[in-house]
Amino acid sequence: MTTTLRSNIEVRLGWSWRDRIGPFTVIDDNRLLFNKDLSDGVETWQADTVWHAADVSLETGQFMTLDLSALGQSLFGETIVIPLAKVKAILIVNKSTAAGASLLVGGSGVDEWSAPFGMLGDTVRVMPGSPLLLANVRDGWEVEPGYEALKLEAVGGDVVFDIAILGTSATNGGSPSA
Repeated sequence: MTTTLRSNIEVRLGWSWRDRIGPFTVIDDNRLLFNKDLSDGVETWQADTVWHAADVSLETGQFMTLDLSALGQSLFGETIVIPLAKVKAILIVNKSTAAGASLLVGGSGVDEWSAPFGMLGDTVRVMPGSPLLLANVRDGWEVEPGYEALKLEAVGGDVVFDIAILGTSATNGGSPSA
């Protein structure tokens, strides 16, 4: 199977801030925008594979560990395995809105992938009703043998989330194995 991937990472934070200072109204309408298209491939500024899951449910204290070197996905009418060599971006959206129901990302302990977190054992928390985007769009973070486990754990309440991981394949051809 030959595949082609076109991908885009777009993040926007906008605001309209108005303040009254004496007889004057001060207005700050602005936004910060990042928008980058990645071409198909395994080099700098490229990605050739994506893995995603929607409406994943974890009860409080429950966790799942993703093996970034062998992500299973039902796609194109069959089950495929996506072996990542590099991660260019991870987007996680915590759809739960209950106070405290957050998703702890990282800190798997065994075979831990910690590249975007700094050190083994480090984690980041995706708060209720919030997104988390981790990106290294230019070069990507390496997924090395023995360091490919990404843990996702529900803490403080049940969590429902969506996740997408954009990267380059270990097969250097963009065609995941069936």
